[in-house]
Amino acid sequence: MPRLTGPLFSLDARQTLAKTIVYSAWKGLNYARLRVIPYNPKSDAQMGVRNTLTYGVQYWRDGTVSAGDQDAWNGYAAGLNESGFNRYVRAFMKENYDAGTQDFVFVGIPAPK
Repeated sequence: MPRLTGPLFSLDARQTLAKTIVYSAWKGLNYARLRVIPYNPKSDAQMGVRNTLTYGVQYWRDGTVSAGDQDAWNGYAAGLNESGFNRYVRAFMKENYDAGTQDFVFVGIPAPK
């Protein structure tokens, strides 16, 4: 991205201009970029993945996955440059998302390996 000095003939510029260009700053550097509207389809497959992720995170946070299992997941992931939470969610998605029906199907809470 090009660095801007004096965007719009001022010292600083923020926000969107004419719904096309966004002016902002990141770590003290001003920049401009095209305005992008995020694409967010609500297909059955995407909603199924979102629901499965929601349940996986909920089980981790509400204590369904015990503290001992959380420690085991953290230990399992320690040498892999990941967190135990990430490893758990990956295993949870693999076991509980059915690609055929594109929906959450509860099979169980994965055990740390």
